[in-house]
This record gives sequence, structure tokens and C-alpha cells, in this order.
Amino acid sequence: MKRAIIMDSSCDIFINGDFENQIYMEKVPLKLRVGEDEYIDDDNLDLVSFMRKMSECAEATGTAAPSPEEWYNAYKKADEIFAVTITSGLSGTYSSAIVGRQMILEKYPDKKIHVFDSKSAGTGPAIIVRKIQEYIQKNMSFEDIVSGIDEYCKRIKTYFILESMENLVKSGRVSAIAGKLAGILGIKILGQNSTQGTIELLRKLRGKDVIYKKAVEDMSASGYNGGKVMISHCFNKERAEYISSLIKEKFPDAEIEVSTTGGLCSYYAEAKGVIMAFEI
Repeated sequence: MKRAIIMDSSCDIFINGDFENQIYMEKVPLKLRVGEDEYIDDDNLDLVSFMRKMSECAEATGTAAPSPEEWYNAYKKADEIFAVTITSGLSGTYSSAIVGRQMILEKYPDKKIHVFDSKSAGTGPAIIVRKIQEYIQKNMSFEDIVSGIDEYCKRIKTYFILESMENLVKSGRVSAIAGKLAGILGIKILGQNSTQGTIELLRKLRGKDVIYKKAVEDMSASGYNGGKVMISHCFNKERAEYISSLIKEKFPDAEIEVSTTGGLCSYYAEAKGVIMAFEI
């Protein structure tokens, strides 16, 4: 029996080859549209070039979910599959993964497949993947893993710290007036994922470090008490490490993992954006 964790490319986690600790892992890529150009969000994406193209593009931009067939092909590679997707509140990826599951179970009815809607993006799906890995390494049953992860998802919060909203304006997520004012005034945005998997605004603040300090204060106020934290950044390693140091000051035993954003999350977070997920 082979077990697999299949995720979409919104998951900010690095896969070192096909197998990690004897678990098959694969990312199903989304598509990113900038003007008339389409990019596949996989390991071949030149992120520096992509971000430059995006900043130069004045046209509308967008993203597209993987097809059910792409999920189907990924599901073929194991007997027990745990799939983790970007929030269904912002993307059709979860629905596509469900259709792919239905398709493959018609041909291979003995497979066990569960699709988790992360209600988040970036490090939100990533922290769920890390917990699935932990449960698999404990040799828990498929059913116990599903039950445990369903409960774990209720304890995960994700924060988004943005220094620019330009691409959110281009993709129609934010009004042009709000985006322009934020840029002119140097306002940084702190948002979080809602229980429905949409983005909620928490704070709008100015100043180099104020938003990061408030984010850590808000983490603690929301129930964080020193558990797992995953932070991803879009060309902003300095601020990601600064947040990590602030967390360690308050919670010395916190387990913190820092990574970079992939194409999809770089597209939305833009340069200097930071995404952080944590347990409460």
C-alpha cells in the first residue's frame, strides 16, 4: 500500500523529490494569467521574471484552477490519498479535486481519497500537510487521519501581511481607489482567513515594523500559545525572520518553519508579502 499527499500549487511547501519520508507527494499546478500570457505554477516557473512581468502589466490578471483530469492523474499514483487544496472561498480548485476524486473512484473503487478544503492558502495548506505527514509517520489509519485533520483544520489560522494591493486591484479583488490609497500612504495590510475561507481585513497600519509586531500580538490574542508556525514570504526573507524572532521572544519553544511563496501566492501577496499560519 502506498500513501500520498497531493496538494495544489497554492501550498507553500518545498517537495524534495517524489518521496519525502516514504510518503509520495505531488503538487497539481494552477495557471496564472498576466495579460495575454499564461504561466504554469510549477517548479519550472521563473518567479523573478514572472513577478517583473506582472508588475509591468497594466491589463487584467487572473488564475485558473487545475482540471479534474490533472487531479485524476495525481490520484493514480497511490492507494490512499490525502488531498489539500486552496480555499474553496476563492478558487474552484477544491471542486475540481472533488470531481477528479469521483472520476478515479469509478475506475478504481478500492482507492481511499479524502480532499481537505484548507479554507486558506500558502502556509495554511502547508501546515495541514505537515500534520498529515506526522500522522502518516505514526502509522495511523486512513480514517483516523481524516478525522484528526478535520479537527486540526479548525485550529488553524492564517494571516496575510501585504505591502501592495496592486495585483488584487487588477484581479478585481480590491477596488482601485482602495489599492491606490494604500500605495500612496504606505499602508500595510494585515488580513486573516475567515471560517468561510475568504479574506478578512484585520488592520491597516503605517510604519516599517508596526504591522509585524501587531500580527504577533494578534496571534497571541487569538489563542496561539507556542505551537507550530509556518511563514512564507515573497522576496522578503528579512521580515519573515523578524516575525520569527518576535514569536521566539514570546514563545521560546515555538516550532517555526520559514519558506518562500510559490507562483500563486506570489501572484496575490506580491513583492514583500508575508503569509503565516499557526495553531491555536
